[in-house]
Amino acid sequence: MLVTYRAAMPRIGRVLTAAGLAAGAAAAWRWLGPDRVAVDGESMSPALRPGDRLLLLRGRVQRGDVVAFSHPRLPGITAVKRVAGLPGDRVESGGCSPLEAGDGYLLLGDNPAASTDSRHFGAVPAAALRGRAVYRYAPPARRGRLGADGGLSARRPRRWGR
Repeated sequence: MLVTYRAAMPRIGRVLTAAGLAAGAAAAWRWLGPDRVAVDGESMSPALRPGDRLLLLRGRVQRGDVVAFSHPRLPGITAVKRVAGLPGDRVESGGCSPLEAGDGYLLLGDNPAASTDSRHFGAVPAAALRGRAVYRYAPPARRGRLGADGGLSARRPRRWGR
């Protein structure tokens, strides 16, 4: 069967449109979808321990949220800290001079003695934030949603069969 150029164009257009939509959906999922990170080090103890694995969601962050971010002084390293200050905030930090957030976020570890954080490298720009930790999926004994303190949130137990 002979197919003319004009008859084939609508099919090619539909294929290209479907491919473009699929590529766009994949890019949106990559940019907006969940991300994962593993905790390494004692800077967030006792709320988070080395080996904890966290699910991150992108979006607005608030004071008290645990976030993952690209470390400003160590390229390629992702760090996990708690948001202590939002853009424009001024935060007192245990004996140090007050920290100014400016246009960035002040991120502090829960264990100051073991933490390199905004007291050392200053405010972190919003573009460096990878996401807000919302769920600890490993290890299994510590699995659950993360609350404002980084620990498991208070929730009612599931009732199966009802």
